[in-house]
Amino acid sequence: MSQDLLTIKQAATVRRDGSMELVTHNASLAPGRFSFANYDEFTAYLKELGGRASGRGVRGTMARKGQYTRSGVTFGDPVLDAISSSTGSLVIGDKTFDLRDFLDKVMDDTAPGGVILASPALKFTGMVNGAERWASDDGSTVEYRLGKGRLTFHAWKKSSITQYWSMGAEITVSNTPANFQVADITSHYYMSVDAPCQVVKVDSDSDRHDSYVDEYEWGWNSQQPERVASLCRAVWHGQKFADLVTAGSGCEIFRNDNWPVGFPPDWNTISTVPNLNGNWTDGSSRSAVISVDLKAITVNMSAFGRPTAHGTVQDSQTISVTFPDDRTYTGQLIAPNRIRWSNGSTWTKIINTVMDLNGNWTDGSARSAAISEGPSAIKVDMSDYDRVNAQGSIVNASTIQISFPDDKTYTAQLQPPNQIRWSNGSVWTRKP
Repeated sequence: MSQDLLTIKQAATVRRDGSMELVTHNASLAPGRFSFANYDEFTAYLKELGGRASGRGVRGTMARKGQYTRSGVTFGDPVLDAISSSTGSLVIGDKTFDLRDFLDKVMDDTAPGGVILASPALKFTGMVNGAERWASDDGSTVEYRLGKGRLTFHAWKKSSITQYWSMGAEITVSNTPANFQVADITSHYYMSVDAPCQVVKVDSDSDRHDSYVDEYEWGWNSQQPERVASLCRAVWHGQKFADLVTAGSGCEIFRNDNWPVGFPPDWNTISTVPNLNGNWTDGSSRSAVISVDLKAITVNMSAFGRPTAHGTVQDSQTISVTFPDDRTYTGQLIAPNRIRWSNGSTWTKIINTVMDLNGNWTDGSARSAAISEGPSAIKVDMSDYDRVNAQGSIVNASTIQISFPDDKTYTAQLQPPNQIRWSNGSVWTRKP
């Protein structure tokens, strides 16, 4: 069901641990409830948003994945957007709060701005994986710049005269269609309760193929932790980036905490021969469509009237796939175009051109285009070049035709074993 015109409360889900998650992909959401007879009624509503009693007030945990807009004022904070009108107002009894004040009248260690998650001034610190690294002096923000695109890790801590506060971390991709392939955040929250600067909360969240993910704590009329420190990690443009960002005051012990080391093993990419992406047949007229994302495998079995299967690349010659309506099988990869399954069956890749086009192709620069070849259609992911995706078709075994929306339509001659020569004279070469 489309999320458009749903309220935040309708679009969000409550997790098993009581926290709230909002997953949106450029949805347009509607304002929800913003008027309450008294504080008890308002507090009860906050608990429906994943809040829990904390002293005389409420606190909760929220995770947001993807972008959204709201009719009227959009705070970008799902909690604020769930309790305010289209003009940004909240009514409790005979009191009206203009929550837009939260955008300007913050009491925080970071500079106020036009949005809740304002970015301070950044300074260039060097190059990492081909990207410029820019960072703030206060440790709250690290930004990687590659071409037009920006990958930003940001921690924040904010509170206001309305008794609402929030703090956490976000990962954002901007100015480019090249989303992160995968990203995660691990946050430690420090608050003095029985002793100074105790870790009162450890939380984490992750997302794939998106431009935004965050995780944060929020509260109303409740004690706010002194500091948040967050390890942000992402794979962007095929490269791995990680930084520890923080917001708040005191509690410098965060620097010596036990943070995850390196990157998760399933973020690695294993090259295989044959390339697994594409259509595969068991000898019948039907085919399964395999797609690989880092080490994860998805097998679309809809042509067989069967549910989608999932698995992993074990090594360069072995895969393991679980078929929900059957069992788990291993597959041995046999060059140039076969998979021999552990039940004795064999799949053969369907390739209708003189060479398999599936995979990454480069024009000689450090960037690459990812081609997906179907039985007749071709898709070209140009996001690594900060360009929109292109589509086309197979003309014959040696010729393809592709329309680039930001340019024009080109034909190309396929020259085995690893070159595409375009009608404008440029040449693409397959990347290993």
